[in-house]
Amino acid sequence: MNDIWQAFKLLTSHGIGFLRLFDELSPHDLSDEGIEVSLAKNYARLATELFSPCDSPRVQCEAIALAEEKKLSANHLLMVNKHARKLKARGAAWKLRAELIALEGSLEEVEAYAKKRVTEEGGDKPKQRGVRVGRVIDGLRTISITDTQRKITDLEKTLDAAIKDDDQPRSEALLEPFWDLIEGKGTGLIKPEYRTVIAIGLNDFAKVSCGKGDEVIIGLSDGTTMTGAEFINAAMEGSLGDKLYVGLFHPTAGPVNLYEARFASDKLRTLAMAENLVCPWPDCNVPADRCQVHHIDAHNNGGHTKPSNLTMLCKYHNGVNDDDGPRKKRKRPSRGRMRRHRGKVRLHTPGGKLVGNTHDLSSMGAMDLI
Repeated sequence: MNDIWQAFKLLTSHGIGFLRLFDELSPHDLSDEGIEVSLAKNYARLATELFSPCDSPRVQCEAIALAEEKKLSANHLLMVNKHARKLKARGAAWKLRAELIALEGSLEEVEAYAKKRVTEEGGDKPKQRGVRVGRVIDGLRTISITDTQRKITDLEKTLDAAIKDDDQPRSEALLEPFWDLIEGKGTGLIKPEYRTVIAIGLNDFAKVSCGKGDEVIIGLSDGTTMTGAEFINAAMEGSLGDKLYVGLFHPTAGPVNLYEARFASDKLRTLAMAENLVCPWPDCNVPADRCQVHHIDAHNNGGHTKPSNLTMLCKYHNGVNDDDGPRKKRKRPSRGRMRRHRGKVRLHTPGGKLVGNTHDLSSMGAMDLI
């Protein structure tokens, strides 16, 4: 195993040399050596963009030399190029490539910075509202709707409320309610009350109360955001309900109320949702509204039903979480387990790393507001 790992590290640390092969040979030649044609074409396209004559030859030469010196992987360079090529102004793409190649950090950290830079340079075109209908493939067609997050989320909640079979894959379960709504068989679009949890810090609440709501962006557990002004409008319309609940969180311990019930009460669920507006498993985007309450230390192993031992996990990650810990015998390989570290919920990987979710709403929950 160690020899295989060393061989893999050797391969990934010579991205520039690896890509020069694709600049000299056809992807079809390399496919004979066991590389899929589609993957070989991606690398060949990258090699062409990196090594072909360009509008910034000095910057290009220095950036390639630095990438070789830093032993960046081909996948790292693929990521850099994916973002840099969005900039169309003369010299802008190579300037950003050089900046990203020089940047220290993991691939994920560099990519987060790259997205920010592309947005600053105006390289990302905003999505356009509309309805798109795809072509027929195997007798099926696809329809895609792009509109405001609130309209689409209200539609999603309407369809969720009409699901008849929870055991179906989600896309299939939503299909029948969708056509019932289109054909007028349903009750119409639900105007949902905000049973959804809204996380707002005291400082932002003070701003909103003073009429500065447009400056504040608030995260919701249905996977969306709203401005402070929209929050006030919803409250005035009665959409927030008759009662206002306040959750108290400690900066390092997390939620502070203590309960010993087996199942989480509505209050405990609300606290857990306020802390994690989306499933906290890395790269998951399921909003807390559709998640399950999870005991961080499993209840059958003595874990208590108290706020600091609860979090929200989507159905899938609640199922694959390693409740028994690394010392117990398992029938399947461990995917890791959720742990609370310095007050925040993180995935504790089998290799010992603590990893958080980087979804935008993950930084807008209660523990990030204190």
